[in-house]
Amino acid sequence: MFNLSNETDYKLLSKTKNYYNFFILTVLFLFIAIFTRLIFLSLDNSNSYLSSVRVSSLNALPSIYDYNKNTLAYSDYNYSVKNIKNKVKYLKRNTPLNNILELIYKGNPYIKYEKILTRKYPYSNIINNMIGHTNIDHQGLSLIEKFIDKNNNDVDLSIDIRVQKKIYESLYNDTKNLNPDYAMNVLVDLSSEEIVSNVFLDNREVNRFDQTLLPLKDLKFDFGSVFKTFTVYSALKNQKIDLNEYFDVDQPVYIGNKLINDFPRNSKIPMQVADILKKSSNRGAILIRRNLDCQNEFKFDLDQIGLLKSTKIGFGMKSVEPTINNFRGSYCDNIPFGYGLSISPIQLINAYGKIITGRENFEASFEKKEKQKENKYNKISNTINNLLFYANETNNDLYKNFLVAGKTGTADQTISNNEKFQNVTYISFFPYNNPKYLNFTFMQNPKEKYGKFMTAGNTVKPTFYNLLKEIYMYLDLSIINTKSTDI
Repeated sequence: MFNLSNETDYKLLSKTKNYYNFFILTVLFLFIAIFTRLIFLSLDNSNSYLSSVRVSSLNALPSIYDYNKNTLAYSDYNYSVKNIKNKVKYLKRNTPLNNILELIYKGNPYIKYEKILTRKYPYSNIINNMIGHTNIDHQGLSLIEKFIDKNNNDVDLSIDIRVQKKIYESLYNDTKNLNPDYAMNVLVDLSSEEIVSNVFLDNREVNRFDQTLLPLKDLKFDFGSVFKTFTVYSALKNQKIDLNEYFDVDQPVYIGNKLINDFPRNSKIPMQVADILKKSSNRGAILIRRNLDCQNEFKFDLDQIGLLKSTKIGFGMKSVEPTINNFRGSYCDNIPFGYGLSISPIQLINAYGKIITGRENFEASFEKKEKQKENKYNKISNTINNLLFYANETNNDLYKNFLVAGKTGTADQTISNNEKFQNVTYISFFPYNNPKYLNFTFMQNPKEKYGKFMTAGNTVKPTFYNLLKEIYMYLDLSIINTKSTDI
């Protein structure tokens, strides 16, 4: 027994305590070291075992690139957490490793992780409804992802992500006040028929558009007055009108027993073709169509420019079939000003592309193309281009510095449940005298910022010019002051 009053005994006791404390600390340190090592061994073993079961069963999908080789979609590894005791397959998929370590350090010995393939989209917010999707087993389910899953090759898209980003931002900002259900903008390089940008915004809180579909090809609308261009085209092609002749738009014009009006009321003065397009006269378009045989001329020409059938869009994708009400009798007169024929945006774009360039096989696509195609201008295409430049003229300072030709369209569309929608469209091309780009701007149900006078002219048209100011530097275009042209 130690006698604490004895100095020797006291020193011996102190020394013993020090050895004891050192021993305890050493054991504790070794325990921590061993425990930490076991954790990492567990992770390594778990990963090694699970990778043989899971990782090897999945093949990395090819990558998707934009026109300039920026990566739009690629495969990479991530981690998923599982509880082996409760046999819960996955607690959380696509989990960062730090989060998994945190769970393990909490002391649950049954938490394991596995390394799996995942699909990553660096620009997911601005390329929605275009690339497509994969499932949890890394299989392509829709659109371009489905295509590359079948073909197992990297693909280069015609999309320029720089332009895509600028248009997305501009369209997003311009729709804040208008708050449409949908907003869409598509830019096409006319020389190559490549789709440079395809932006789609779904602003609805419910019933949002299926992300596995492509609005450009899977939605269809009545587009209104943009169809007047096709009416004039067919009449010129069949030599049924003269640009110098006048049409009496003041006379009552009926479709069946329904009186057709112009909005706003245009003029009591008879109009030539150029002013029918510029003032977007419904009556004028009908009177022009009545110079044509509905079946053998008008319908035939609409079919030739691709409005009556589905169209390809690249990577094995095709548009929906159009909805055609009737081309017979008085029903034929609905179509000259954009009713009775519901088509997809890509069909409208291709039809304008054919007329503008004179190329009968014009077909806009997401596929990157090497060959530049020559325009086959003819008298009709040159005339239409000049007419649409004249129709597009305005005193608005926003527009006057651009050599842009185009046509607006406003349509009230009723679907099967009697729900009504307003579609506003502006389709344009530039420079008008040597077209290089075609642009489609669209909104459905913009809110009534301008009350009952809500039209394409005060919604999508200024929206397009706002975005053009943001992107023209990427398109190798110069800003040139415009002057009126003779028709």
